[in-house]
Amino acid sequence: MRYGLGLALLLLLLLAACSGGSEREPLAPTLPRLQPSPSPATTEQSAAIGGWSEGAPMPTARSEITSALLDGKIYGIGGFEATGENAAIVEVYDPVADAWETVAPLPVALDHAMAAAVDGKIYLIGGYRVFQRQFSSATYEYDPDTDAWTERASMPDPRAAGAAAVLDGLIYIVGGVGPDPLVTLAYDPRADAWNELELMPGAREHLTAQAVDGRVYAIGGRWNSVNVGTVEAYDPASDTWEARTSMPTARGGIASAVIEGRIHVVGGEELREGLTFGEHEVYDAATDGWTAAPPLPTARHGLTAQAYEERIYVIGGGEQAGLSTSSLVEAFTPPE
Repeated sequence: MRYGLGLALLLLLLLAACSGGSEREPLAPTLPRLQPSPSPATTEQSAAIGGWSEGAPMPTARSEITSALLDGKIYGIGGFEATGENAAIVEVYDPVADAWETVAPLPVALDHAMAAAVDGKIYLIGGYRVFQRQFSSATYEYDPDTDAWTERASMPDPRAAGAAAVLDGLIYIVGGVGPDPLVTLAYDPRADAWNELELMPGAREHLTAQAVDGRVYAIGGRWNSVNVGTVEAYDPASDTWEARTSMPTARGGIASAVIEGRIHVVGGEELREGLTFGEHEVYDAATDGWTAAPPLPTARHGLTAQAYEERIYVIGGGEQAGLSTSSLVEAFTPPE
């Protein structure tokens, strides 16, 4: 009796194994979609909140992209394409028309670069020419009137994966990877000259930075693949750094933009666990406090963001940790 029952069970298992047919499951793609944000939000959830909307996608999907806002248009510059190669392409988004155009490419392909706009020109600074092996110290100026890039004075040291912020006509470069990433740098476009300033308190890269109320705020990032929520404020008047309240969610590979004096920080990546973040947290420099805001509809890292007409446009980035790309444009409008 015992052996008969065992044989019957064996026959049932064999029948179950054969019932799937002869077709195999499709192989997983090279870059599978995976890893939701630790606190994911679907498009439907965001729509219910009313904060996020979707714009026309960027023509060339990219991550580790940088951007600058000039004359009401957002210039998406360089980064990685889906092939894994870095790009020289520059594509320009018009938020009013919800449309894209392509302008003159960079003189060289770059990823993890830093960009800012001053006095009607865009400045593209540093980055990798070959990822993790060949840093750039170059500074390139883009003139929209001539649609041309011109090389300007180089940084004192090459650097990639840092952050740029504009204050009183100067471009501040903070953090990043390179020979001496603790040194705070300031570029004066009018004089075409660089100055080395006070050291940052701690090294970090894949961070973000914004200028608010006379100070440059360096936010988040990572070092040795460990994410941090650190916030430090640089005061140009005294050439000093001051620790502020840390970001609630430690993350690198982030982007930010400023609306009404508040810094909105979005996205990010956790390399060790292979996660991307949809978190959207807002820093108020006046109160040194953080609040949570409706998260990104699509969690991603290596993205870029700009604010225009009281709306934040979040562009590109990878939906999975590591090399992945997207052409997404998602826009956030704060509640009135």
